[in-house]
Amino acid sequence: MLIACSEWMPSIREITEQTAICAIGDVHGCADLLQQMHAGLAHEFDLISPRAAYCIHLGDLIDRGPKSLRALGLARQGIPGATNCTLIGNHEDRLLQLLRTPDARMMDRWLAHGGTEFFEELGVDPRDGWEDRVSELLGRDTIEWLHSLPLKLRLGELLFVHAGIDVEVPIDRQTAETLAWIREPWLSSQGPYEDGLAIIHGHTPIADVVLSNQHRINLDTGACETGVLSALLIHGGRMKLLQTG
Repeated sequence: MLIACSEWMPSIREITEQTAICAIGDVHGCADLLQQMHAGLAHEFDLISPRAAYCIHLGDLIDRGPKSLRALGLARQGIPGATNCTLIGNHEDRLLQLLRTPDARMMDRWLAHGGTEFFEELGVDPRDGWEDRVSELLGRDTIEWLHSLPLKLRLGELLFVHAGIDVEVPIDRQTAETLAWIREPWLSSQGPYEDGLAIIHGHTPIADVVLSNQHRINLDTGACETGVLSALLIHGGRMKLLQTG
């Protein structure tokens, strides 16, 4: 259910009154929360009735939680009537890397940071020829979809990424490693950023979403540990936070 919805407040960046944009933080297998969030956001879009609606999943749909496959399916479906976009998170990136080139040390890191739950859900032994079986269970369409996911999306003065950016590097030269994996020194940066952009991201769990920062907002509230999934809705010159739990 929708457990929290803030009041409307001035937006981090203004968009047109005919447009509504939502961004959803890290899901990590909490498909029930994502389904509830989609329903809540669909209701908000109905109330606003924008000419254009966008729904952006910030990545890390899989691992840690119990329903990674369903979370992937829900993200692929998106919110009816909206333009839906899913960014690749570091957990999806690691899955694709290991499907291409199995590596024991990378596998150990994956299993220690959420991969164990992923393999348990699939009923697959991660130490015994897992690649073909995982590819079969995910399905060709899902694998192709994962390969197609972008690293970033810019809408006006809003830049959506999974992890963050290297503030010393131009936006158009950011690497996949940075956009999907960076923490510091990004997390200590205060902005402003290139072209006056506001960065909307996830990747690093926080207890509470801070909406007062004028240059970036982190929407990862650690759904699989806290039971709270967060999203930001922007419409014209206003924004608000929605949470399901």
